[in-house]
Amino acid sequence: MKKLQCDVVVVGCGIAGLYAALKLPRSCQVILIAKGDLETCDSMLAQGGIAVMLSEEDYESYFEDTMKAGHYENRRESVGIMIRDSRACINDLISYGVRFDRNPQGDLLYTREGAHSKARILYHEDITGREITETLLLQCRAAHNVHIYEYTEMVDLIDEVGADEKRVCTGISCVKRGGERLNIYSRFTILATGGIGGVFERSTNYPILTGDGCRIAEKHGVALEHMDYVQIHPTTLYRSTPGRSFLITESARGEGAVLLNSKFERFTDELQPRDVVAEAMLKEMEREGSKYVWLSFENVMPEIVHSHFKHIYEYCLSRGYDITKEPIPVVPAQHYFMGGIHVDTNSETTMPRLFAVGETACTGVHGRNRLASNSLLECLVFARRAAEKIKADHTREQRPRVDPSTLTMVMEKHIRASLEEDMPAGDISTDSVIPDRRQARVELLCKQDGIVAGMAIFARTFEMLDSSTTVTPLVRDGDRIRKGQMIATLEGDVRTLLAGERTALNYLQHMSGVATYTRQMVDILREAGSKAQLVDTRKTTPGMRIFDKMAVRIGGGGNHRHNLSDAVLLKDNHIDAAGGVRQAVLAAKERCSFMAKIEVECESLMMVREALDAGADVVMLDNMSHAQMQEAIELVGDRALTEVSGNVTRDNVEFLADLDVDYISSGALTHSSGILDMSMKNLQVLD
Repeated sequence: MKKLQCDVVVVGCGIAGLYAALKLPRSCQVILIAKGDLETCDSMLAQGGIAVMLSEEDYESYFEDTMKAGHYENRRESVGIMIRDSRACINDLISYGVRFDRNPQGDLLYTREGAHSKARILYHEDITGREITETLLLQCRAAHNVHIYEYTEMVDLIDEVGADEKRVCTGISCVKRGGERLNIYSRFTILATGGIGGVFERSTNYPILTGDGCRIAEKHGVALEHMDYVQIHPTTLYRSTPGRSFLITESARGEGAVLLNSKFERFTDELQPRDVVAEAMLKEMEREGSKYVWLSFENVMPEIVHSHFKHIYEYCLSRGYDITKEPIPVVPAQHYFMGGIHVDTNSETTMPRLFAVGETACTGVHGRNRLASNSLLECLVFARRAAEKIKADHTREQRPRVDPSTLTMVMEKHIRASLEEDMPAGDISTDSVIPDRRQARVELLCKQDGIVAGMAIFARTFEMLDSSTTVTPLVRDGDRIRKGQMIATLEGDVRTLLAGERTALNYLQHMSGVATYTRQMVDILREAGSKAQLVDTRKTTPGMRIFDKMAVRIGGGGNHRHNLSDAVLLKDNHIDAAGGVRQAVLAAKERCSFMAKIEVECESLMMVREALDAGADVVMLDNMSHAQMQEAIELVGDRALTEVSGNVTRDNVEFLADLDVDYISSGALTHSSGILDMSMKNLQVLD
C-alpha cells in the first residue's frame, strides 16, 4: 500500500473543494482527489448563476427570500453568514479571472430566478458553473502546494483516538484506478464529495455522485442531518431513455419562459420556489396522464436566447428542438441535496479535524428547500470558512504543544549538557566536509507505529545550536503516528541539522517510546473496564526523570512522586527501621507538614489494618496475590486511597483491571519501554 503525507487532504474537485484548497495558506501541503476525471463534477453543470447581496439595503430582502424558500427551517445564523460574506467571495472569483457577464459599460449584469424578489444573480452565459470551476482549477494547478490526483476514490476515513480520548480524523483511505490502495495521512481532512443524484432514476447529477462522504462519515459516527431533504428541479429536458437529465436553468423562467400543459395553457406561477413549481408540474402531469409538460421561450427575446442561453439552445437543437420556435418537453428530476454531514459555521463536523463543504455538508443555509443560485455561493462561503479555521489551527499548532511546567532551566541545562557531551569540540565530520553555511531541508520520518512525545525538546535542541533553524511539526505530542509517516520538516544550516540530529533524536525516540508503552497499558486497562489511573515510579534513568515523567503524561498516564521530597512513601526498610507500621506512620505525621501525603507499602492484610489504624492516606498493595488484593481493597473501603504495585507490565496489567483500585503503578513505563524508531531523511540542500 502506498502512503502519502500532507497538511490537508480535500476529497472532491468541485467548486467547494477547489476554493478551499486555494484559500489555505501556501505553507500547507494540500492533496486534492477526484473520484473520476476533473470534468465529472456537478459544479461543471451549474447553469444559472450565483447569487450575491446587492447592497446593505438588500440584506433583509435576500434573507427573507432564502428563509421563505427553505420553509423557515433554515439555520438563521448560517443564512446571515452566507449573505454577508457573498460579495467578498465574488470579488475573489473576479480576481482569479472568472468572467461574469457585463454590459457594454463594463458593469456586472444580474438576472432573476424563482423565489428571488430581486435580480441579484451573476452569471456567465448559461455555463456559470463551468466558468467558475475551470478558473479555480487553473489556479489550483498553478499553486505549488496543491497536488491533484484523478481517478482516486475515497473508500474510508482514517481516525485515531486523540489525546483527549475523542476520535480524531487523520486522513483517508483510497483506491486508485487499477485497484492500487493509497492511504493519505493529513492533519486536516475536507470532504467535498458532492451530492446523491447517482442513486436516483432521474437526476441532473452525474451518476458518479452517490453520497460517499455521508455514507463513510456515518460509519465513523459523524453526525448527519436532514437526509430526507432532497430537492427536485422543475425543468429538465424530457428523455425516454435512461441517463443524466439535462437541466434547463431557472434563469430561463426568470427571463420570461413559461410552463404549459398539453393544451399549451399556463397552469402555475413559474417564479415560485422550486418545490412548489415541481409539485404543480407533477399534479398537472397526473391530471392529464402525460409524461411531461412544456416550457416555452416565446416571451424571451431571441438575442437573449442566443447570448444568455446559447448552450441550452445548442443542446436542445441537437435533440431536435429549436427553443426560439417551439416549446420543449420538460419534467422534474432530482437536482440537489439540502441535508448531509452536519457542520458548524466553520464547516467542521462532529469529528475533530474533519470538515465538510459543498453539497455533502448540511450548513443549514437551505432549510427544506434551496433558493435558486444559493448553491454555488454556499460552496464558496463555507469552503472559505473551513480554510480560515484550518489556517488558524495550523498556525497555532506550528509549534509543538508542551506542558509549560516542563520548560524549566533544568531541562534547558540538560539539553545543553547533552549537546556538549556529543560535540565537546564541534562536529569534525560535518565541519570538515561542509565548512560554510548552506541552507537545507530535511524530513523527520517515523519507522514504527506509536505515540509521539517530545516534539518541543526535539525542536529546542536545534534552536540551541542555531536560533534560525525552523522545525515545523506535522503532529502534536500525544498523536498516534505510523510507520513511514512524515512527522516534521526541518530547515536551516545543513551543519546544524547534521550536528544536532543524534541528540535531538535521542530525546524524541526515548520519550516517544515511553509514551507509546504508557498508551498501550492505558488502552488495555480502559478496554478491560478499569477506572484506575496508571502511574509511573522513580525507576527512571538518572538525569532523565523530568523527560520520562513528561512522556508518561503525554501517553495518558499519571505521575507518582517526582522525587523523594514530594511525599512520604514508607517502604519495608522504613518500617523495619522505625519498629513497625504504626510507629513509622506516627513519626511521619509528627515531623512532616500536614500538606504531605503518607503512603504505606503493605505486603499483608495485617499491615493494611495497621496502616489504616495509624491514619495513612494511601495504602500500596505490593506483590500480593489477586485474592489478597481484593480482600485488602474491601478492607480499605473509603478510609484511604489504594495503589497496586509490583512487577506490573504491559503483559499482565489486564489481570488487575477488575480490581476497584485508585492507582496502578508500573516501573516498566520508564525502565522497559524501549524507543520508538525515527530518522531524519531526504535531506535537500536549498542553495
